[in-house]
Amino acid sequence: MQHAPSLLDILAHIPLFVWGILAAIVAMGVRMSRPMTMAPKRVVVVPLIWLAFGIWGVNSTSGLFSVAGLAWAVGIATGITVIRGIGWPGQVSFDAATDRFHVGGSWFPLVVMLSIFVMKAYVGITLAVHPDVAHQIGFIVATSAAFGLLSGCFLGRSINILSARPRGVAAVAV
Repeated sequence: MQHAPSLLDILAHIPLFVWGILAAIVAMGVRMSRPMTMAPKRVVVVPLIWLAFGIWGVNSTSGLFSVAGLAWAVGIATGITVIRGIGWPGQVSFDAATDRFHVGGSWFPLVVMLSIFVMKAYVGITLAVHPDVAHQIGFIVATSAAFGLLSGCFLGRSINILSARPRGVAAVAV
């Protein structure tokens, strides 16, 4: 009978670069906790990275045109809808003279990014310990929807920030 791996066994097998990714996420989250000034292009960079990461993840495991892809898309739409509804990040203004957005700081981006990191670790560890789970529809749908929801949060944030630009002010090509 095979024993379940201990937490130390699991941690010992995590590649070193993963800890670097975690450090980068924490650094980005701490930076986003303070008010910042952002160019329009920068407003869309983080959500596009998470979107690309999500597309890659869903496509590499189940395919975009699958139940997992549908769950992921529904998660994104839900995340966007919720964030648009609550108005996060809230304190946003636009300076037409500099073509910059002034965005209030928030710890929420760190929470969302850490949630994505933890979800990715959970999925990786679960599949390593129980590879049969990869074929269970409940696991596939739940994890795909969760990843979509979290990515949708960043997309909704970007839409909220970009919508702070007054009508009639020309948008810079993103």
